[in-house]
Amino acid sequence: MCAICGFTIDQQPKPKVQELLQRMNRVMNYRGPDDEGEWLDSNMALGHRRLSIIDLSPAGHQPMFLPDAGAAISYNGEIYNFLDIRRELENRGRKFRSRTDTEVILHAYAEWGDGFLQKLNGMFAFAIWDTQKKRLLLARDRMGKKPLFYYHNGRRFIFASEMKAILLHPDVPRDIDSEALGFYLNYGYIPAPWTIFKQIRKLRPAHFLIFQKDQMEEKPYWQIPAFHETPEDTDENDWLEQFESILQDAVRIRLISDVPLGAFLSGGVDSSAVVTMMSRVADSPPKTFTIDFSQKEFSEAEDAACVAGILKTDHTAMQVTMKGLQLLPQLVWHFDEPFGDSSAIPTFYVSRMAREHVTVILSGDGGDELFAGYMNYLRSQKYNWLLALPHSIRAHTLAPISRILPVGAPAKNTLYYLGKARKGLGAQELGVFPYITENLISDDFRSTFCTDGRLWQVLPEWRNMNGMNGVSRLQYIDARVYLPDDILVKVDRMSMANSLETRAPLLDYRLVEFAARVPRSLKLQNGQGKILLKKWLSRYLPKNIVYKRKHGFAVPIRDWFRNPQNGFTHELLLSQRFRKRGYFKPRVVEKILRLHEAGRQDYSTWIWLLLNLELWFQTFMDSDTRKI
Repeated sequence: MCAICGFTIDQQPKPKVQELLQRMNRVMNYRGPDDEGEWLDSNMALGHRRLSIIDLSPAGHQPMFLPDAGAAISYNGEIYNFLDIRRELENRGRKFRSRTDTEVILHAYAEWGDGFLQKLNGMFAFAIWDTQKKRLLLARDRMGKKPLFYYHNGRRFIFASEMKAILLHPDVPRDIDSEALGFYLNYGYIPAPWTIFKQIRKLRPAHFLIFQKDQMEEKPYWQIPAFHETPEDTDENDWLEQFESILQDAVRIRLISDVPLGAFLSGGVDSSAVVTMMSRVADSPPKTFTIDFSQKEFSEAEDAACVAGILKTDHTAMQVTMKGLQLLPQLVWHFDEPFGDSSAIPTFYVSRMAREHVTVILSGDGGDELFAGYMNYLRSQKYNWLLALPHSIRAHTLAPISRILPVGAPAKNTLYYLGKARKGLGAQELGVFPYITENLISDDFRSTFCTDGRLWQVLPEWRNMNGMNGVSRLQYIDARVYLPDDILVKVDRMSMANSLETRAPLLDYRLVEFAARVPRSLKLQNGQGKILLKKWLSRYLPKNIVYKRKHGFAVPIRDWFRNPQNGFTHELLLSQRFRKRGYFKPRVVEKILRLHEAGRQDYSTWIWLLLNLELWFQTFMDSDTRKI
């Protein structure tokens, strides 16, 4: 795994260009600690940091220039089917000088043009500079596992794996995008193509961007299929055999590496499925890693140890304590923009622990979204009949009831969404944390953005999704928005902060296309989700493990924020610096801290969002504290 960066050159002296490239490279050194490189011609500068995974020799040095292709590349990621593509290219007369997938990408571009993107099965973000056409191509993988940001002001074009590298360029301003901040407060993250900065954008998953002659164009090359299930009369065993066949190959090709591999193992269905298949196809017992908490309701250590024992893995566990809050400034640095998912803490720790033993890890990311594992899918089935009521009745009954229920009550958000939604039901349609925008935000700030989340801006096709049932609709929204902009961001930043490469077999695009066709009876049944995965996993693990109650990857921040030793929450959120920003009502902030610490309400999610936001301002915006 690596980091990439680059920018167009406008008659700048070569020493200054090289100095800037080196600074951009080195601010992301943890993403690629093994090597660094720069390449430039009269129009374009490319930078690269390398974490060596395949072909550890100097032949894999980047940026890589290939005279036969007339192009240079800076590439981050892994193409899992690169050997198949290489054989096809060799049959067409292409000659190779290394064993890298990097060189395969360049030859494929020279052979097939932009259409070669359709052939790639992997996780990637790369930039190809065509020296003959003076044309830059940026591309990002289908599901958005690898990040790619860019800045374009009509003249200058800059890109990088992380925004902090772009911010080093003197041409880039730091203007806050109020709309993006509104997204953060609604969802807990900022969806692509937005970033917290007005002038910097994310390249969306499954898209490529062409920059040529000061003109920029972004296009999709693939799209997640709509979740329209196959009729229920199809054969269950056939579905199970198809799933096993695709998963087996997805895991097999992700075991290609010249460095040690392992797997995250929570004891849940998704990671257990990956480790089960890994145990069946790997040459030796896999190394597995899990995180534990002293609070039993948050711990999956026993479940993970049980699965590890059955599969005979080389297992390691680590307990996370309240000291995890001390990580917060470090997490903010790695995310580059406000990010509200507190499970980043255990993700960081399990990545750090795994990196002591391996360089590549397999994860179970994607199972909940693709095979309907989240509780809100079950709630959608339970409450969806209420949508038949006129919107005016729902708005004046359900939403007020939701406000009476205590924070954290299972039906609170669902009733709120049902009261507000005009069509369909989805947490992502109206925001995950609507009460923050309703109660906390100052009147001046409220006027600068829409408090309803504006999903139609993130997913233009959302307005035409009425033909999908409620569960399929939710799955599609989560796969297109929540998965790439929350889950995969968290895993990428926390693993790369520890120079660890993470691979997700369940997000192989062939499994994604397969999951979109799975009948509803193999998704949800008798109050259980992920029926297909559980039926398959039951072939190899005891049913009491497979069909246990779902346990999310949660963190005991509720208790941590009530601990008297937690002094920095007050220090940050009651400070004059925080008040002067003018985004929130100080009295309401004081109230939620008081009620939470007294144990009368659980406002931990609100507090976490505010802490992350304040630390982000201090790290990236305040002139006296910012690090870049």
